[in-house]
Amino acid sequence: MSEIDLRRSWNRLSADYQQECRLRTDTAHYGVCAPNEDVLGLLGEVAGRRILELGCGGGQCSIAFAKQGAFALGVDLSDTQIAYACALAEREGVSVAFHQGKMEEFLEGEPDAGYDVVFSAYAFQYVGDLSRVFRETRRVLKPGGLFVFSLDHPISDVTAWDEGRAVFAESYFARGRMEWTWGHGPRGEEDPFYSFHRTTGDFLNLLVAAGFVVEQLLEPEPPPEEDPWARAEDRQRYATLPATIIWKARVGCGVTR
Repeated sequence: MSEIDLRRSWNRLSADYQQECRLRTDTAHYGVCAPNEDVLGLLGEVAGRRILELGCGGGQCSIAFAKQGAFALGVDLSDTQIAYACALAEREGVSVAFHQGKMEEFLEGEPDAGYDVVFSAYAFQYVGDLSRVFRETRRVLKPGGLFVFSLDHPISDVTAWDEGRAVFAESYFARGRMEWTWGHGPRGEEDPFYSFHRTTGDFLNLLVAAGFVVEQLLEPEPPPEEDPWARAEDRQRYATLPATIIWKARVGCGVTR
């Protein structure tokens, strides 16, 4: 298995990524070809609530929460993304606490029952020990606390678009680490990344084992408006199969560790 430094890759990619995507700061986003929170309303009223965003990237979702009256804290692996987030929050005139580091290590330093909501958009695919993250998320949430996250749909993960049709590039059951390269914007260089493929059932079982009750599972169709994360050929592909999966879960009566 090759050595890939995700922190370095995201640091190199950040400027091009932010310039190309230009994500909104008035509502939380869920990812490729998915409606935003202002449409889905999965979090409800956030004013006065403590919200932790795991894998916050450039901070746009945390900033949106702060604009709506929440106390927001964002964590991300990339120094460059966190620097961008801090500068963006200042420009937007809101106060958000941002922290650079691995989400699993940050969670383990937080007290029990400190948050009303934990949110994440397109970050958990980079985490090898997701069971650890889910257990710690359960611990830091208050009784009845809400856990909402999105990521690549497991079907999208293993399919490709070939001459106008979706084809399987890998087995859906080929769990584990996948390595790939990603380039963005005018720089045109490809940086190495890795992510972890899991089935939908794997995510469900991890949530249940951590003590969550799943309230909703969304596989959204592409909204009619343009998507900053999706090219024209992507929109054609994701009209055929889901790009994004969104989970809404709440603290149940399972184990906390």
